[in-house]
Order: sequence, then structure tokens, then C-alpha cells
Amino acid sequence: MSVKQRCLLALLLGILLPVSAHAETYRCVSLDYPPLIYKDSDHQVKGFAVELVSAVFKNLGHNLQVEIYPWARSLEMVRSGTRDCVFTIFHSHEREQFLDFSGESIIPQMVYFYTKKDTGVVFKGDFSSLEGMRIGTVRKISYGARFEEARPRLQIDEAYELEQSMKKLLIGRIDVFPSNYYSAAYLLKLPRNKEMAEKIVQIPVAIDVVPSYLGFSKVKKLDALRGGFDREFRNFVSSGQYRDLLVKYELESSPELVRFLQQKH
Repeated sequence: MSVKQRCLLALLLGILLPVSAHAETYRCVSLDYPPLIYKDSDHQVKGFAVELVSAVFKNLGHNLQVEIYPWARSLEMVRSGTRDCVFTIFHSHEREQFLDFSGESIIPQMVYFYTKKDTGVVFKGDFSSLEGMRIGTVRKISYGARFEEARPRLQIDEAYELEQSMKKLLIGRIDVFPSNYYSAAYLLKLPRNKEMAEKIVQIPVAIDVVPSYLGFSKVKKLDALRGGFDREFRNFVSSGQYRDLLVKYELESSPELVRFLQQKH
């Protein structure tokens, strides 16, 4: 092959294979957040959000590695730039200081209070009704703007994970705990939590419906990746693959999710 032919071949490969020529492996972090993010019995990271984000990165020609850590540590890792991204995460002005958020919300999260059956606890949107009650939260987790605005006036008892809050509720150390619907429903369906499921109820009025995002470390300057993610995410939704994942993970098609999908089309 002549020098001229080799140059032409290299040019054609550059035109035809731009994605693979620039393929990267990105490292994302999250917390144990089933059914969105969790480790299976083989210690593989799985979940609705993991498959979703991995598929979008694959469509961009990139690989994704997802690691699970306590939430505070995950946030510190993207703040320092030792990891590239974090999900699923609520937007806040504080987090804007170290994260560039995806333009597209990847899933809406419905946040409710949970309490023991027959306690008479009532919440209709007014946080003053919880005065004097002990509220179990997970460390560094945001529950949406309405809860966070009320947080300084509430009696908070922190745990490192949601299941700890559930156990605290059963032994009387707290009176209520907030959670996104997906995680609470998933944990209460597990066979090991049968007693919890029989004694814990969801208070019907939602605290908030909060969009959640993929956050990119500002230190890593990943603006091009963020733009590509938004574009391919929209394609993923419009192709029907997003709805297929919802079915796979048995995530209820709530009115909030129906509206979310309608807005994406």
C-alpha cells in the first residue's frame, strides 16, 4: 500500500469511526439506592439508573464503571475530581459549586413520609404538624426543596442508610422517616423485611416530587460529555427503551412518571 493510500485509509477511518477513536471509560459513584442502584448477590452493581446511564454512555461510544459508597463519600469524590460523575442526585445551589448537572432529569422521585401503623400521624403538606416528632433521615441525603427548607425546624435523627431508619421506627427511636417511593417500596417487598412491611405505612400526601439528575464533576470539565448525554438520553426515551427498563425493574407507572415520559416526547 502506497503512502497516499495509507493516508486516505486513515482519513476514512477518522470519518467513519469518530466515536470509537475517542472512547473513554468514565467512573461514576452513587450510594446503595435500590432499585435504582444496588449490588446483586454476585456483588455486581445493578439497577434501573445504572442500566439507563450505562446504555446512554454506550451509545456515546464510552464505557461506564459505577461504584457504590456512602453518600457523603460519593459527593466528596466528585467534588475532588477523583471520580467523574454521580447519580441519581437532586439539584441544589450548594451542589452547583462542584457539579455540572445534566440538562435532562433522568427520573422524577416522589418523596413521602412513612410511619408505623395506627400511630395517628398526619401530614397534609404542613411541616408544623410534625412538631415534636423525631424524624429519621439518611446522612447527606436531600429530600427536596420543601423538606430542606423546613429541616432546621425539625427534630432530625440521622442514619447511614434507609433500612436503619426503618429499624429505628419499629423500636420507637423515631416517629417518621422520609424516603423516595421507589426505595421504600423495594425494601419493604424484600422477604427479610416482612415484619417491617406489616407495620410500616406510607403517609398518602407526598412531601415533594423532585427531578433527579446525573452530576458531572466540575474539576473534570466534562461539558462535551454532558451535552452528549442529554442528546442521547432523549433518544433513549423516544426509542421506548426507557419504558422497557421501567417494566424490567417493576417500577410503577405512577401519574408522575406518566407525565415525565409525556414531557420527553
